[in-house]
Amino acid sequence: MSTESAVNRAPYQNFDKVLPAIFFITSIFLLNFTSRIIFAPLLPFIEQDLHLNHTEAGSFFFIISMGYCLSILTSGFFSARLSHKGAIVLSSLVTGCILCILPLCSSLTLFRLTLFCLGLGAGIYLPSGLATITNIVPPAYWGRAIAVHELAPNMGSVAAPLAVAVLTGWVSWLECLWLLGGLLIVMGSIYWLRGSRSGGYGVRPDYTLCRDILATPGFWLMVLFFSTAISSALGLYTMLPLYLVAEKGFEHNDANHLVAWSRVAGIIMPFVGGWLGDRFGNRQVIAFVLLGTGLLTIPLGFCSGTILVISVILQAMLAACFFPSGLAELSAIGASRGGNVVVSLCIPLAFVFGGGMIPVLIGFIGDHFSLAGGFISAGMLSITVGGLAVIWWNYCRTGKAHPPDRR
Repeated sequence: MSTESAVNRAPYQNFDKVLPAIFFITSIFLLNFTSRIIFAPLLPFIEQDLHLNHTEAGSFFFIISMGYCLSILTSGFFSARLSHKGAIVLSSLVTGCILCILPLCSSLTLFRLTLFCLGLGAGIYLPSGLATITNIVPPAYWGRAIAVHELAPNMGSVAAPLAVAVLTGWVSWLECLWLLGGLLIVMGSIYWLRGSRSGGYGVRPDYTLCRDILATPGFWLMVLFFSTAISSALGLYTMLPLYLVAEKGFEHNDANHLVAWSRVAGIIMPFVGGWLGDRFGNRQVIAFVLLGTGLLTIPLGFCSGTILVISVILQAMLAACFFPSGLAELSAIGASRGGNVVVSLCIPLAFVFGGGMIPVLIGFIGDHFSLAGGFISAGMLSITVGGLAVIWWNYCRTGKAHPPDRR
């Protein structure tokens, strides 16, 4: 939630000169994001080795999300004291060390506590990573610079299951965590030695502004929409490999390959979503995507074979279209109160529900009924929230809601 102050802003450099720095930061973000989702393709192995039920396995993502949310909300304290560069290094080193410690945990309670610390370490990065980019890149190139940076989550969603499919043929899931942790420690150390020194410092959170935003009804509506979208994009992703292995008879590698390749289109679909938002309106796109992903999620619960594969791919493609329109509308709602702070508050809260609670819900339903029932329930939830988005869109068309739709 930290933003750089004007006095800390470094002189801008030409875009071509800072492009290597952008790629460097993006590579750190890729490892940072992968550290949180690597447990999705590893979940079938973890569940078997630790003798967990589906609810306990799904709770891992809720625990990580809680730490991640808390860390983002308080990240300004770190960047204000250490600088954005120091915060990025701290996040990389802490996250890497925790991944190396995880395999050494002797009890499930200690494992969960360490997962919470993993979320805490990973969350320090994001505000400082974005602030560093906007500090070193001329404003005219912010869009393309952030677009490069935001490739990391989609690339991580593809790379994580593919890497697990390859590595688990040679090493155990414990050693996979050690390898990823080691990479984060190495990258954090290199960034400390060679990273940009022009990132500036952050500022401490403004709690008065936060309180005003939290009292805005429109903010909580967007939290609901983002929670549902993150549920469709990330929440289902985290439980999909386990579901395919446990109930659909997939081999571990086949499940991870399907999940990985279904996310390849996600690298370009946000650009499609942005164009659709400009062409038809952001609110229309939000409603359409929430309804559409819900309708495509339900078949995951009762289909098999080719139809299941097609549904997995289409659902992932459509879910990725939400975020350009969602972020644009969220920023518009918070324009008078500081759009960047609205985003910093909304996204962590949405991650707790969509990326944390939904996997737990799917696991709980899986223990008492079936994982298929959990996916069907998630689809019905998305359809319900999509219907609410349609009502909101129609209400906005009457001119009673503000701000006006931005096409």
